Amino acid sequence: MQLYPEDTPSRFGFDSVQSSISHYCRTDRARQFAETLKAVSERDSIELWLKQSAEAQEVIDNGLYFPDYGFPSVAHELGLLRVANAVLEGAQAIKLRKLAETAASLIRFLGSKKELYPHLRQIVVHLSASKELIAIIDEVLEPNGFVKTTASRDLGKIRKGLSEARQKAAKAFEATLRKYKRLGWLREFDESFYNDRRVLAVTAEYKRKIDGTLHGSSETGSTAYIEPAALVPLNNEVAEYLQAEKREEYRILKELSAKLRSFLGVLESYEHALGFLDFTFAKARYARSIDGSMPVISGDKSVELINAYHPLLLLQNRRESKETVPMSLSLDKDHRVLVISGPNAGGKSISLKTFGLLQLMFQSGIPVSAAAHSRFAVFSRLFVDIGDDQSIAYELSTYSSRLVKMRHFLLQANKQSLFFIDEFGTGSDPELGGAIAEAILEQLADTRAMGVITTHYANIKILAEKHPALLNACMLFDERTLLPKYQLHVGYPGSSYTFEVARKIGLSEELIAAAKSKLDQRKVYLDKLLNTLQAKKNQLNRETSTLQREKSDIRKEIAAYRKEAELLKQKEDDLNFRENKRLIEKGKRYERLLSAWQEKKQRKDLIKTLNITAEKDAARQREKDEAEKLREKQERIRKQRAKRKKKKSGSGEQSVQDFAVGQKVKLKRSNQVGVVEEINKDKVTVLFGMMKTIVPAEKLILLD
Repeated sequence: MQLYPEDTPSRFGFDSVQSSISHYCRTDRARQFAETLKAVSERDSIELWLKQSAEAQEVIDNGLYFPDYGFPSVAHELGLLRVANAVLEGAQAIKLRKLAETAASLIRFLGSKKELYPHLRQIVVHLSASKELIAIIDEVLEPNGFVKTTASRDLGKIRKGLSEARQKAAKAFEATLRKYKRLGWLREFDESFYNDRRVLAVTAEYKRKIDGTLHGSSETGSTAYIEPAALVPLNNEVAEYLQAEKREEYRILKELSAKLRSFLGVLESYEHALGFLDFTFAKARYARSIDGSMPVISGDKSVELINAYHPLLLLQNRRESKETVPMSLSLDKDHRVLVISGPNAGGKSISLKTFGLLQLMFQSGIPVSAAAHSRFAVFSRLFVDIGDDQSIAYELSTYSSRLVKMRHFLLQANKQSLFFIDEFGTGSDPELGGAIAEAILEQLADTRAMGVITTHYANIKILAEKHPALLNACMLFDERTLLPKYQLHVGYPGSSYTFEVARKIGLSEELIAAAKSKLDQRKVYLDKLLNTLQAKKNQLNRETSTLQREKSDIRKEIAAYRKEAELLKQKEDDLNFRENKRLIEKGKRYERLLSAWQEKKQRKDLIKTLNITAEKDAARQREKDEAEKLREKQERIRKQRAKRKKKKSGSGEQSVQDFAVGQKVKLKRSNQVGVVEEINKDKVTVLFGMMKTIVPAEKLILLD
């Protein structure tokens, strides 16, 4: 990806993102990947890196098992293998073994989980586990890096001879030690080692009485270190064996290094793959810290950021327990340039930098701090004009340096370009600078490049309203408190609230009026119009929020009604079941009576029972008929009342009988909504917020 200027990533804070990812890396190789991370223009690479990070994030989020991918730094060891005849030490060879063993474990694991982690597997898909490399090291080295005695026949003989020589020397030394210890010529610590030779620690006054070689004295001169003459040949023999052991170990390690040198390419591939895997998991951990996700990759150069956060601001606000306001925007081939206006310190630059930083993260394969269904397009060129580039060395003023950048933008921009310009047109006379900025913006739009600019210039806002490729946006401002809301709203230009802010900080009305008199009244009118427009927009947002809440309440009531209807239906079904059951029992009872009658047994008692049963049934039926008549009467009354209410509502008149305590009402020709608290004759006591008012019934409208 071509960047202009070259320090574009640092202007957006991308270096801080790299530093955070590096913090999550476990290996030096992964930290190198983080430090050298750059945005690219290859869609396939971006998509693969994002999917790999998503799989790693899934492992972390769900606590799934994944083999350890950590390994010690082997850059120095690989560097030695690149040098002909260089010899690795045992511990260095063991580090390479650890690398090969870790790689083999991951290759086997990801090979068995190709359906679960298809994209992480791509990191090691071209590698194979090298058992031979591990076997070569295990053949000659212990796990701690010492050369095995079995590494060669000569080394076995040498170490056997060394062991025997040490035993003879130790036996002779112990005899000599006991002798001089009885004489009292030795220090309390008896013996020591000097230049790897075992010596006696002799009191200085007796050093001439012992036949042997003086190897040195203590700093105070009170102790002499003497090797008894009888032990010199034995110690010499031990020293010779030690030298022979070192020579043989060096020969073995040199031979081992030569064998490992043939595996240099394999080891470098292992280091690269495991380092990249560690780097991928570091990106996933960073993504978790910023609530990052993999966005949709657009194929038609459309961009849609949904609930996007500036990751650095998000982390900072979390540390300070502050709220971070998300932003959303949308650009496509028809509306390619977003013009953001609004008051200073309202969040214009943060909105611009949020988009720019997330774009760099996206094209570097880093999950972005935005909703998962956000859309990002891949661009091949990124142009930025943020900050002051005044240069004394090249005699460039701030404005001149900005014009140099604009010239580069116009020469290089195309439909594959994305540009960001902060405080567009500033640095020169507002009238002249605004005119040049307007002309530049028109030509930039004609290049079909996509971009975001921030500005205070009214002519740029007007151009954005007229030009089909440009789209106005503003940072919302609370006109009552004169404090920014840090919310980006697309579709409307924003006022700078210059005079309102001046009034808030205490400048006199006379001074403000004098300032206004010096301005073109059209500018004052435009700024006032923008203020009014934004105030209406804020009011509309509040009313929309209220409607959303009411809509939510209605949905809840509908759900409750449906649930109640289902319960009633269940009760009705239950009643029908019980009624049917009762009729069946009744039929069976009459059937038994009929059988008894036909058998001519106790007919008088049967007649009496039959009459009683018939009377009970008739009484139940009468009760049922009366209840049905009562329901019909209540329904007629309800319909008549509803008809009267509708008629009165249509005529705009209400009577006291239409109201009840607790109902919501509002005043005619007003949006004030209150609650009925008391009804007295033809007047109603209504509670509006904290204020009670007695209102005639005809001045109120009953709300559903």
